[in-house]
Amino acid sequence: MTNNDIILYNNSLWLSQDYLIKKEAVKADYLRVAKSRAKKGGESWKHEIIANRCYFSYSSLPSSTTVKLDEPGTLQLRAVEVRNYIVDIVANAIYRGFKAFLKGMNEDEAKAAAVVHEAFVYIQNNGISYSKSQFFDELGKEIDLQGLKYLPVSWRNLRDKIKAYADGTPINELVYAKNKGNENRSLFTNNDMMLNWLFDLGHSQRNYTASFIYRKLRTTCLQHGLDKIPSQRWVSDFMAKPETQFLIQQRYGERSRFNNKYRSYTPTAAALYAGDCWDIDGTRVNIIDHRATVLNKEGKRVTSQKFLYIIAVRDVMSGLPLGWEYCYEESADAVMNAIAMAVRNTGYLPYELRYDRFPGHNTSDWMWLESTLRHEGVTMTQTVKPEGKGRIERWWGTLQTVFMAESDLYYGEGVKSSRKYAHRAKEYVIKMRQWAAKNGFNFDDAIRETDKILDNYIRTPYCDWSTKYRLIDKSPMQLHFDCTKPNTKAINGHQWAYLFGLRKEVSIRNYMIQTQIDNAIYYYGIDDCDIAEKYTGIKLWNCFDIEDLDKVHLYDGAKYLGTFSRIIEAQQYGPKKDMRAVGKMKSIGEKMDNHRKKRLAEIMQAEAEPEEISQETGILLTGRVPKKQYEASETAFLHSEWDDEGENIKVNIRNQY
Repeated sequence: MTNNDIILYNNSLWLSQDYLIKKEAVKADYLRVAKSRAKKGGESWKHEIIANRCYFSYSSLPSSTTVKLDEPGTLQLRAVEVRNYIVDIVANAIYRGFKAFLKGMNEDEAKAAAVVHEAFVYIQNNGISYSKSQFFDELGKEIDLQGLKYLPVSWRNLRDKIKAYADGTPINELVYAKNKGNENRSLFTNNDMMLNWLFDLGHSQRNYTASFIYRKLRTTCLQHGLDKIPSQRWVSDFMAKPETQFLIQQRYGERSRFNNKYRSYTPTAAALYAGDCWDIDGTRVNIIDHRATVLNKEGKRVTSQKFLYIIAVRDVMSGLPLGWEYCYEESADAVMNAIAMAVRNTGYLPYELRYDRFPGHNTSDWMWLESTLRHEGVTMTQTVKPEGKGRIERWWGTLQTVFMAESDLYYGEGVKSSRKYAHRAKEYVIKMRQWAAKNGFNFDDAIRETDKILDNYIRTPYCDWSTKYRLIDKSPMQLHFDCTKPNTKAINGHQWAYLFGLRKEVSIRNYMIQTQIDNAIYYYGIDDCDIAEKYTGIKLWNCFDIEDLDKVHLYDGAKYLGTFSRIIEAQQYGPKKDMRAVGKMKSIGEKMDNHRKKRLAEIMQAEAEPEEISQETGILLTGRVPKKQYEASETAFLHSEWDDEGENIKVNIRNQY
């Protein structure tokens, strides 16, 4: 192949034996000793026969030899690249040479025949001896690596096959399918009764093994007096065929992971914008449990070991968790609190909200919120299947394996996981529990640890941990912030309080709202005269943001009336005397008195100056309008009758009556 002294072979630099001797880098007598030592497992003087010449790997030469040679960079420039001749033989056979053998053979047989032919040609051209194993051993390894059928991989059997081809044995006698021409297989495959028995046993959800099916089939064949019985190998091969597995996939169960490839799947595109869809789901946080006192089902306080639970709302497009709630079990209150946090943090309502049938999905509070969100234009999608919100389901796994794993308190994945890395060692979990008990690890500590994990995920760019998203150099927070949100609906403070805040029915009295929240009394001055006039004494929805009780938002049903500020009670005693509330309420009272007087004056003025009406209408409404207004209409009507087209009417005493 080459007569070059310096070559690149398998991406490394090699120097010929003649070149080393010519450069006086080593003596010829010593090379025999060096090669002998290398054969015994030495790391120095690694060498191979390439194109019938002996070459030494430059990286395996001792420094005492390399100092006598040119620099490696100079040698690289002078080197000629030489491909592995074994790879060339197999590549030529399976990509081009096999076409000459397709007549009378299938493609796999033709490729095997082409390898034998190419190897024979190379041996003949390069004078390789059949008594030496190196060539045949390397060829066998490449055949095994390529997964070629119908050829042996042991060097002796492969050598004998190529030598037989060289001696004139036809290729179709050397390369052929093992069971080619065997009629037994077609006999059993075309036997309807045999197939019926096989599928009956295979389709059973008892999930029999292939060996059990073979034994049952053998017994059944003997009972029916059949002479030819399929072998155990035939039965196992038949059960493993793709078409058989397709027909009997129900044997594993409807939702089994072993037949998931036979379930229909609809490919879906990713969300285009932030806020297009939010997913809601809950899971147990996989950090060590802690001691907690809770109420049991009977309402009694009990102390036990508890695991932290989290409900999260996650944006589908950016992957950012927008809101979450910590608890011990999933409930309607926890779900609503997580959504409330997401809406507060973003300032908008999403286009779609996806959730499952969580415990409490049929409570009155959740049903009210669900219907109100629908009224606000949010598409509410309830799903009963995990794949209905598959992105957040997979996200829990990512959070565990990538981010929770960095926590010293992480105990591993769920108990059903069969992955080798899924669980911490039993001894490690015991040490964690001992540490938790010693340091008083509690609910608040578990929250702080989980917040740290979530914050790490939120701020880490996708390319730092994801192969799928290796080209995205932004974190979930950056993606959500930078993305436009054309399909969302902005929401302000009073709307948030109406949807998620504290709601109470309280009426206006004394120009104020007076209510009690957490055993404290709050006062809010109503300085809107129209609202005080129309709604005093009528119960209204009082909506509060529990984190900002300085405001009350009034609603008449779903109609927003206004937002009013809190009035701090007047303090007339002690060093903290504060009488500002007196001035505020006096100002509101004066404003209401002025409004009342103005409204009364408008009503009285309207009565003193009756509205003008037509002549005909005034006469027809006799007794229903003021007398003065009726007489004016009658007089005007008579004047119009008398003044008819300018005709002069003479009135005398006779024709008056």
